[in-house]
Amino acid sequence: MPAKPKIVAIIQARMRSTRLPGKVLAEIAGKPMLWHVVRRVRRSKSIDETLVATSSGAADDAIAAFCRESGIPCYRGSEADVLDRYCRAARNSKADVIVRVTADCPLIDPQVIDRVVRRFLRGDSDYVSNVLRSTYPDGLDVEVISRAALEQAWRMARRSSEREHVTTFIRNSGLFRLTNVENNIRLPSPEMRWTVDTPEDLKFVRRIYASFGRRSSNFGLDAVLELLEKHPDTMKLNKRWARNEGYYRSLVQEPPVPPRRRKLTRTRQLLARARKIIPSCSQTFSKCPTQFVQGVAPAFIIRGRGSHVWDVDENEYIDYPMALGPVILGHNDLDVSAAVVRQMRDGVTYSLPHPLEVEVAELLAEIIPCAEMVRFGKNGSDATAGAVRVARAFTGRDIIACCGYHGWQDWYVGITTRNKGVPKAVQKLTQPFVYNDIRSLDRIFEKNHGKVAAVVMEPVGVVPPKDGFLNEVKKLAKKNGALLVYDEIVTGFRLALGGAQEYFGITPDLACFGKAMGNGFPIAAVVGRKDVMAVFDEVFFSFTFGGETASLAAAKATIKKMRTRNVIGHLWEQGRKLQDGYNVLAGEFGVAQNTGCIGLAPRTVLTFKNARGAESLVYKSFFQQECLKRGVLFSGGQNLCFSHSDADIEHTLLVYRTVMELFAQAIKTGTVQNRLEGPAVQPVFRRA
Repeated sequence: MPAKPKIVAIIQARMRSTRLPGKVLAEIAGKPMLWHVVRRVRRSKSIDETLVATSSGAADDAIAAFCRESGIPCYRGSEADVLDRYCRAARNSKADVIVRVTADCPLIDPQVIDRVVRRFLRGDSDYVSNVLRSTYPDGLDVEVISRAALEQAWRMARRSSEREHVTTFIRNSGLFRLTNVENNIRLPSPEMRWTVDTPEDLKFVRRIYASFGRRSSNFGLDAVLELLEKHPDTMKLNKRWARNEGYYRSLVQEPPVPPRRRKLTRTRQLLARARKIIPSCSQTFSKCPTQFVQGVAPAFIIRGRGSHVWDVDENEYIDYPMALGPVILGHNDLDVSAAVVRQMRDGVTYSLPHPLEVEVAELLAEIIPCAEMVRFGKNGSDATAGAVRVARAFTGRDIIACCGYHGWQDWYVGITTRNKGVPKAVQKLTQPFVYNDIRSLDRIFEKNHGKVAAVVMEPVGVVPPKDGFLNEVKKLAKKNGALLVYDEIVTGFRLALGGAQEYFGITPDLACFGKAMGNGFPIAAVVGRKDVMAVFDEVFFSFTFGGETASLAAAKATIKKMRTRNVIGHLWEQGRKLQDGYNVLAGEFGVAQNTGCIGLAPRTVLTFKNARGAESLVYKSFFQQECLKRGVLFSGGQNLCFSHSDADIEHTLLVYRTVMELFAQAIKTGTVQNRLEGPAVQPVFRRA
């Protein structure tokens, strides 16, 4: 690259849009959108030249005509091969560095462009962007690419989805050095969208331009965020759609992924032995054979590395259950494993506490908002049962109001359909309420006035809280003298480092953490207010292995890595790709009414419904079966980890594209049940 490289901004523009045709020339503040984008890009201090690239097809003649009339350089090229068109535009302008911007981003900020360009000019990356992770709103997208990287992508990209989109191959091939530029401004929502793809988006942008009046070409990100803070009614116009929807739709044109050649010989042999000696063939209901299509699914995993696992027959899979959520960094993370091995050389369990108990407790107190004191357990059920016992002791009350799943102990499982062995008297002490229905909780307090010890709840499952719901729960608990206990076994270290309480900004009295805290090692914790936690001195909550040091060392190493690396951001970004891609593909194949991906991005769930709208385990079983045959281990949810790579996500989406087509065909012909190659998945909790 020359000492002073020529930096050219190429604005990609097209008239065709599924939801908003002709949007790039739509009027905003008296001028076409493209006029505003060009003007704002030209305000960048980094860019030497700005031009527009569009297709040579008749549909885009209007863009070329506008550019001629406005004196804007315009390059026209292949209608089908966007990568070719873009690369030729770069050659035509003799660019050394290309800044890619799309014409549907009329809020593009010149200062953001300059920041991304400055990072690129350090010289240690082939591609620098603010879109590898969603740290900026969708609509401030800036991609800076070396001419050499663009030329290499032009030569090597083969798939239609890679040539229909300029940077897909660069981002996903693993051949290039990629860097993401982070946003140091706290956004009102991590899912803000300023790209114009719908009439609602256009209305949102027009409102912003109208608010700035004569300053319409000079405002930046800071000013827009300040405006939205002062005028929340404008923010309500902002709707999130799938980022990179065009890419997901283009996957439909890719050839189907064929089933892999697999053997399940050892799986069948081990299952036969397990059935003779282990009830349910597993130590965990959610891992037993009934949760997978038997005869097609592996039943035993022999090893894992990163985001991949291998079964006993050496078949390889991309892992999405991730051990039901505990593996947050990846299987056999080198830093965590090294910390555990170092500790094990000195021993694992002692006759007195180990300093790690203090060190890890102090770490948790630093990162979890409610944590003033800490007690350790080995699994989530330990933590929730301990929190319930302490809440009852602290308040002198017996009734527990609960919402969500809270483990296997009597206090909770007695209200489920797997309540055999739980005394009726114990079952009556726990009363469930409905998430997002504050009245259902209020009724419990009214019915049991002065008797409710605690409200124990998962702060979020797969359905996000309605506006004010979590605050209302906290107010209601406090008003009635009950403790608020968050079960963060699943949400902890996943939505945010400090859990859902950090993410939503609501601090409970007590909280239970586990799963991801040790990247797969068995450790859990109850944390909370000092005056409440002091009751642990009086109740019996004691384990021989409560201070086992291998798991404490794993937790310390896991937390340290999560504090220094962008683990949480990675989970959100990769999870959002899977979620958006899945839902777009379901729509493209006409089965969106039968399946969807719901939940917050770091942990999503795939739903399956029949024609009557009822949950269908048969549909789920068929989808799971076909994914397994193509190397994707799926049991219903998608737990993202730090090791899930762009290549993993791309392969998974191609598998989903393949299976979605088969799924649509099977539904249309009414043959879903007939296409199952084994018994359908069974529910863990049977319907009452």
